Amino acid sequence: MVRRNIGTVLVAAAVIVILLVAFILALAQDKLPELTLDLAVYLFATTLAVFVIGRMLAWREKRRWIVAKDWLHMILLETIDDLLKVLLPATVPREGVETDEEVTVYEVAGERIHFGETVAYSPLQLLVSPGEKDLQSHIFWYASELGPPRYAELARAALSDARAQARDMLATSGQILEADITAMVMSFDQAIAAAKRHVDSAASMRNEKLEDSPFHDVEESTTRRTREADRELAFVSSIIVESVVDSAIKPKAWLENEMLNREGQSPFRRLQL
Repeated sequence: MVRRNIGTVLVAAAVIVILLVAFILALAQDKLPELTLDLAVYLFATTLAVFVIGRMLAWREKRRWIVAKDWLHMILLETIDDLLKVLLPATVPREGVETDEEVTVYEVAGERIHFGETVAYSPLQLLVSPGEKDLQSHIFWYASELGPPRYAELARAALSDARAQARDMLATSGQILEADITAMVMSFDQAIAAAKRHVDSAASMRNEKLEDSPFHDVEESTTRRTREADRELAFVSSIIVESVVDSAIKPKAWLENEMLNREGQSPFRRLQL
């Protein structure tokens, strides 16, 4: 410890020696008041210079990382939006209506476009909140339309990709992110991990239920068992996915708010169509 700070100790000792010599000389020449005034002026000037230079360096450091931070915000936002695009249907048929009228679950105004160093972005806007009962029914319909096993596989792959992206970003660039979004992304990562385990478990239970069917079952009975197992898988998947969407809303809202607040101050802007 002493070896590491030997330079600081030597500098402090030299300053003390110089001050003692100056004090002795001023005392001998009866100029102690002048020495006190000079020391006060020098101390004030040094403190002011250190403060100003420190603020300038901090400002330059902040400017240096601001673009990188904006990029991270955009990548995180796109990671969440890409996940939601896989898990949710864009539109679903309106229940109880015989016409082709549809309910919009989410919409995206445009695509991400690069203009040199400027990036125009258009985040996904969710029109049905996770707290509403309709969202789960919309997910259930979507899973049934795609086929519950296929939907479970797509959801599992999308969850894995989103988690890998978030974890990689936290591992490589997490130190420049704000504490708030870091905590939210970590919570989102945990929700994704839990959802992936539950989807795997639900898919395995569905397969085991079909494998346990007696071989002598007639085709009609086998079809009915498959239909019931698929319906259960779709229902469980809808609950799991709704929980993931709910956990994604908070970091998504925070990121969108940050990017909107920084419009005009960064090379990123919202796409207007």
